[in-house]
Amino acid sequence: MTKFNKLTKLLFLFVLSTQAQDWSGIPVPADAGSGNIWELQDNVSDDFNYNFNSTSWSNFGTNNKWYNFYHNAWDGPGYTYWKNENVTVDGSDLVINVGYTSENGKGGSYGVASGCVTSTNKVKYPVYVESAISVANISLASCFWLLSPDDTEEIDIIENYGGVNGFKHLTHISHHSFVRSPFTDYQPRDWNSWFPDSRVSQSYGWGDWCYNNGGDRRYMRMGVNWISPKHFEYYIDGELVRVMYYNAIATKFNGTWEYTYFNSMNWDVNGYKLPTNNGSGYTDVTVHATSSVYNFNTLQAASNASNGYNVIDPAWFQGGDDNDDDGNGVTVEARGFTKEMDIIINMESQSWLTGSTPSNADLNNPAKNQMKVDWVRVYKPVNDPASGGSNSHSLIIEAEDFHTTGGTFDDGVVPFGVNKATTTINHVNKEDYAEYKLDVTAAETGVYEINYQISTPADNAGVSIYLNGVLISDDSVPNNGDWDNYQELTAGSTITLPTGTHDIKIVASGTNDWQWNMDKIEFGFLNALSVSNAEINQVKLFPNPANNIINIHTESALTGIEIYNILGAKALEQKNNIKTVSTENLKSGSYFMKVMTEKGSTTKHIIVKH
Repeated sequence: MTKFNKLTKLLFLFVLSTQAQDWSGIPVPADAGSGNIWELQDNVSDDFNYNFNSTSWSNFGTNNKWYNFYHNAWDGPGYTYWKNENVTVDGSDLVINVGYTSENGKGGSYGVASGCVTSTNKVKYPVYVESAISVANISLASCFWLLSPDDTEEIDIIENYGGVNGFKHLTHISHHSFVRSPFTDYQPRDWNSWFPDSRVSQSYGWGDWCYNNGGDRRYMRMGVNWISPKHFEYYIDGELVRVMYYNAIATKFNGTWEYTYFNSMNWDVNGYKLPTNNGSGYTDVTVHATSSVYNFNTLQAASNASNGYNVIDPAWFQGGDDNDDDGNGVTVEARGFTKEMDIIINMESQSWLTGSTPSNADLNNPAKNQMKVDWVRVYKPVNDPASGGSNSHSLIIEAEDFHTTGGTFDDGVVPFGVNKATTTINHVNKEDYAEYKLDVTAAETGVYEINYQISTPADNAGVSIYLNGVLISDDSVPNNGDWDNYQELTAGSTITLPTGTHDIKIVASGTNDWQWNMDKIEFGFLNALSVSNAEINQVKLFPNPANNIINIHTESALTGIEIYNILGAKALEQKNNIKTVSTENLKSGSYFMKVMTEKGSTTKHIIVKH
């Protein structure tokens, strides 16, 4: 082999070694969904194979992925005092150190100096977030969590008390929904939220297990699959252990899956009713079913059989789709968790731990005072080209996603949402109507086709669909004259959806006695209008909002533009002289401009104001 070939081979191996992440070969345990694969989000993933030491509130990591402090000016709970110098990266791990501080402004005779880091980019559902962590062997909390910038929505991926007697052998699987004033905190308090593991015992604990008698430290993997606002999955070392879904919880406890729901809402906290605790201080629940393996259908059945108390946000701290603002006496269930979140990693002395604050000796003992993070990885589900390309991307709306927001009924019966039924939306009565409202998230900007199937024997029954308050489909159901012979209607319409969450409202009405079932509504992805971030950043539109003219600047040669209204209808097309586009003939409102260049195309949101 020549020197050149040897050098090339060594360079190739070096490139491979520098590009391979520490989690290479560890599959993502969660399901990306039908037709999807997982795509690594590099801007919030890190293997910490570099060095960092700082005494300032500085950013660190490739492309400044991390901020060396909490995401606002707060410096910690309990007797905690977060310090910049307590965060280091040692070439293979992010290291959070704790130590003694004489500060006592929060109470006690001394405090706990610790470290905290925050991601500079945010995550939002659908997303899988996982980390490999070696928890500290001390009576403090080792934490890896997600938190919205307004401090109201929190998902705890790991909250582990490595040396707290009574809890050091457990991992707390939890989340929080907050009201800031008066400060009120909801979190699941069922016994199953404290997860045991056969690797550790009450006398041994996670801290000892991770420290490993001073040998090579052991790491535990904790991950959360944030599927939707009311659907979380939790994983420990790649094993699914707990699922929060609408009104029910599934937990693998001592080898058996238990499907539970809350019994009542009677615990009064700051004027809010929260799930009732039993005599042991844990939430009082009903065990709907058990199984040896996890079954999602059983969890759905438990949610349908429940008392209607949402397990993500039972007191609706994050709001609902309709809090009876129109005074019709009808509300829908909680909105759930919808906000972007920061990733936060830290150790802390929580308020309930202040009675067992570590001693000065423990705080300065290297066998106890370090939490190590080997890596953090984040994935988003994206379309799998092998499954048929972009056309296979779709948004299937399940029955549990519908919630009743209004209606007038001759017999005074309040309409219901199908979260309490099994497969259909259904109601009866002459000249009644009901509105079914849901949030749907488009993973990608594009043109979508709406298809829905309804069954009815009624004459002059109507079905209307609204997107963000704008009518996009309006159909009458043909009369077959036979209540026992249901007809199926499949209707289609196209709309343009930008990336994000949108409000879809289904309105049913009629002039005669009638009954109808909404069996399915599907948003099928027809045409991807988005391209790479690099290409998007090359396109600049100004002014926006526009009055009569929009100027287009690109680094690539323009080949054409198309403008679509909110319903997906093409409002304007231009192939020539396209650096300047006239909007004089467009009505005031929101539009999407597809800008085509020799390198590809991208879509931008524009607003026209006359």
